[in-house]
Amino acid sequence: MGAECIEHYGTGEAYLPLLEAMGRLCREPQGARFIELLHRCAPTWLAQMPALLGTAELDLLLKRVADATRERMLRELAEAIEVITAEVSLVLLLEDLHWSDFSTLDWLAYLAHRTEPARLLVLGTFRPVELMVRDHPLNTVKQELQIHGKCNEIPLALLSESAVVQYVKARFASLSREPLRELGHMIHQRTEGTPLFMINMIDYLLTKGALEQADGRWRLRKALLEAERSIPEGPKQMITRQIDQLGSMDQQVLEAASVVGAEFAAAAVAAGLEITVGEAEERCQLLARRGQFLRAAGASQWPDGTVAASYRFIHALYQEVLYGRIPMGRCIDLHHRIGQREERAYGDRASEIAVELATHFEQSRDYSAAIRYHQLAGENAARISADHEAIKHFARALELLMRELPDNAQRVKQELSLQLAIGFALNAVKGWAAPEVESAFTRARELCQRLGDPAEVFPAMLGVWAAYYLGGELRKAYELGGQLLRKAQSTRDPRLLLYAHLALGDASFSMGEWLLAREHLELALSFYDRKGPILIGHDAGVNCLSYMALVLWALGYHDQALKDGDAAIELSQAVSHSPSLAFAQGVVGYFHQYRREAGAARQVAERLIALSAEQGFAHWLAQGMVTRGWALAAQGYHEEGIAQIREGLAAFRTIGVEVLRPHALCLLAEACLEAGLLEDSLDAISEALDATDKHEIRHYEAEIHRLKGELLQRQDESNFAEAERCFKRAIGIAQRQRAKSFELRATTSLARLLHDQSRRAEAHAMLAEVYGRFTEGFETADLKDAKVLLDALDG
Repeated sequence: MGAECIEHYGTGEAYLPLLEAMGRLCREPQGARFIELLHRCAPTWLAQMPALLGTAELDLLLKRVADATRERMLRELAEAIEVITAEVSLVLLLEDLHWSDFSTLDWLAYLAHRTEPARLLVLGTFRPVELMVRDHPLNTVKQELQIHGKCNEIPLALLSESAVVQYVKARFASLSREPLRELGHMIHQRTEGTPLFMINMIDYLLTKGALEQADGRWRLRKALLEAERSIPEGPKQMITRQIDQLGSMDQQVLEAASVVGAEFAAAAVAAGLEITVGEAEERCQLLARRGQFLRAAGASQWPDGTVAASYRFIHALYQEVLYGRIPMGRCIDLHHRIGQREERAYGDRASEIAVELATHFEQSRDYSAAIRYHQLAGENAARISADHEAIKHFARALELLMRELPDNAQRVKQELSLQLAIGFALNAVKGWAAPEVESAFTRARELCQRLGDPAEVFPAMLGVWAAYYLGGELRKAYELGGQLLRKAQSTRDPRLLLYAHLALGDASFSMGEWLLAREHLELALSFYDRKGPILIGHDAGVNCLSYMALVLWALGYHDQALKDGDAAIELSQAVSHSPSLAFAQGVVGYFHQYRREAGAARQVAERLIALSAEQGFAHWLAQGMVTRGWALAAQGYHEEGIAQIREGLAAFRTIGVEVLRPHALCLLAEACLEAGLLEDSLDAISEALDATDKHEIRHYEAEIHRLKGELLQRQDESNFAEAERCFKRAIGIAQRQRAKSFELRATTSLARLLHDQSRRAEAHAMLAEVYGRFTEGFETADLKDAKVLLDALDG
């Protein structure tokens, strides 16, 4: 199967050549079998080819792949290819990769690194000069694959004179020996063996009559051959001269075709020229039959029932030269007529060709339509996690919007939608800490303030809140949560009240305001409806139950906390939403770490890592690695555990997630302490304390100070006084926060220290007082340790 990358919109259409190749494969005689395999192995890809499915089947498939990610798409097509090639050998030819989109290159790199067997040969053609001029990412992909021995580059040498003679002989078999040698020499001299130049030269000589056929035999007219020694050597000049030999109508047909693209339907040409489809087909068919400029490419059918022959330019340079010849005013008219006709033909399905329509309407100066279709193209790309392409389209839509449309309420609404869209797409690529992400959400917030409808502003503000919260700007997140609550209360909309209290509950949790967090999370759950919309990427009920488990544990309600943790996992499975399941596993994994249950934490973390790797959830993959690393270290695998925590921390830093760093650093410090790496442990604690103070991330603050006391005590007995101060500071923080579980843990550490200093009565009194306030959770590790120590102090 083969496909060609297209310059007009190839770099903006995610996976275009791959989708084109698969579409052709599915339309072959064995196509039904390939569609069946794609349905089973690569549903996210089949969903991108709606013409192959019925309406009902397509609707079901779109629901099935609603949460598709980039990694899932890469994996699915690779696995589908492996299944297909178990039945037949496959050659995939990708032409003009120098015009390829980023996503296609990602898939090629992914496929090359697969170790599963497949009877597959991938051939790609590209022009090296285009890679250098355009600084195309194919360069990087090619070099990386070559380093690992995953691909071979075969530079095509220029043709020798004898090779040119062989080509001429094969094409003009009846030409006698001497004219053949003379013609081959002249063509090689003029073209230096460049294949494209050679073909253009021969075609030109044919049009000029220097080569002619009579009585079934070719002959060379030497006089005309000599006269053509002034032929320009560049292919563009050659193509221009070929075009000039055509009639006026043929030139117009080819120019209109160049506006459509490297491959086009005769119906689109007819629309551009305002002629009948039959007339356009007749002209194109004649050109293709003569081997001039075009070759046949089957047939095409538009959703409105229009059926027409399709054609392809023999080489992209033909399209390029033809397009460059069109006067500006006529080019605008062609783009507009073709765009309008294709838009009518696709009707409600126009989003399927959003990239093409965006190009036509932008070139025709219909900027409102161009903005709309750039945004649709970006949304299509974002839906399949082709974030680079999504960013490109959103950015172009924003540029046109700000430059071409008047500043009014409608523009503000449209810009808000685009700023949020590009903010989330940029976040997927660069992380929350990237300046571009912050800029997009900051601008979105400014636009929110200019709009007055709370129902419309609310989702935008919630997106800004998410950026603040995950980026560690908790004070801003809490203040914005208050604004969300006031807007929600003004509408009395339970859906908005749910998310407003969720925002305040999550922010209060991370700030160590445990009672306030419980209050807001309980209120949020009172408004929860499983059928309600998902506004922050995961189910709101799963969010609230997961965090409630941590909150209740901190407040000392260990048994109730365990029930909520289990309920969060159950709900995430019931809603059948991968991001929600990842959220539950991520937070519940931390919950088991809070409870010092290494085995349970490791099991949950490993499930989270597998899910995140499959779905491409960078945040949850990092969180899973941190949790699993802590569990491994707690189980005695110190080196592996520390390495995993460090890897997770590095990932947090890359994607800009600050809100979880103090906790993760504390877990690193604990693992290093257990491994005897005291300096590394102290470095991690110092970094955790700095992050805590900088961002007011205080939910794990008491534990950081307690762990610092343990470290100081381990370093040197002379540090006992400083260790005691750390334990007391941890106790004071926990008391202010009403975090009874953290207070018990810090008090237990202090009681051990006092026991070693023969201050047993003092130690017993303080530990007994805290322990006595618990009414449940007596089988948890902390309460068991406290009870053992109390018995020892009482003995």
